[in-house]
Amino acid sequence: FRSIFICSGSLSLHSSSILKSVIMGRQDICFLVFIGILQVLALARADIEGWEMDSGELYTNVEGAYSVRFGKTEYTVWHRQPLTWQSAYEFCERYNSSLVVLNDREKIVKLQMFLVKNNFVQARVNDEEPGFIYWIGGNDLEELNKFKWIPTNKPFTYTHWLVGEPTRSSSQRCVEMGDKALGRWSNSPCSFKRYFICERSFKSVRQRTEL
Repeated sequence: FRSIFICSGSLSLHSSSILKSVIMGRQDICFLVFIGILQVLALARADIEGWEMDSGELYTNVEGAYSVRFGKTEYTVWHRQPLTWQSAYEFCERYNSSLVVLNDREKIVKLQMFLVKNNFVQARVNDEEPGFIYWIGGNDLEELNKFKWIPTNKPFTYTHWLVGEPTRSSSQRCVEMGDKALGRWSNSPCSFKRYFICERSFKSVRQRTEL
């Protein structure tokens, strides 16, 4: 904290004169101290935000949806108004996010634990009731049975299909999660209305207002 006292004028005359000869004036010293304080505050804020992102705690946004952060990614569960796959995709984009890409086991497990813990998973009542089935960011609309993640334009490498899925049907081209088995994927008509999960990076979160 010695540098803070420099700006308050509490240094001895001898010390002050030495500093003046090196830095060319007290005004320059104050400027350097100010920059140093800003850097410390930025680091402290980053530590706090990092803890928030890794906490896995549930929080709501102004639209009434629920979000959670793991690492540098925020996931938002839209469970109030089911949409078609395309409408869900466009909805996520409006919030500077994308339909969730589940391309590794750890990501799937974390998200499923979050959904179960917060009662975002339940049995489907009938085909017209979406229950807690969610659209995710994959489909094979470009080429039948060649599924890829649309937000990243990359083919599926890791998969989590339900037994018997995907069906080789030209009418079932979009991927949903949670039908009949927890977290398992199946392909359904893209016109079906489902709840959905959006994701966005920490950089995107900082650039825009919270959802």
